[in-house]
Amino acid sequence: MSKNIKTKPSYNQDILKIIKNKYGYSDDYIRKSIRGDRVGHISDMIKAEYNKLNNESKKAIESKADELKDQKPS
Repeated sequence: MSKNIKTKPSYNQDILKIIKNKYGYSDDYIRKSIRGDRVGHISDMIKAEYNKLNNESKKAIESKADELKDQKPS
C-alpha cells in the first residue's frame, strides 16, 4: 500500500510580515493568494511581490554563502 504524502509549502515568514504590513491583509489571505486560491488584481500583486522578494532573498543568501566559501580559515 502506498500512501500519498502531501507536504505543506513553507513560506518565508519575513516576507509574509513585510507584505502584511504593506497591504494590511491577513497571513491566511496572503498565503492563499500566493498559492493561487484567491484571484484578482490584489492577489496577483501579492503573489508577484512575494516571488520577487523571495528570489532576492535567495540571491542574497547564495552570494553570502559564496563569500564564506571563498574565505580561507585562519
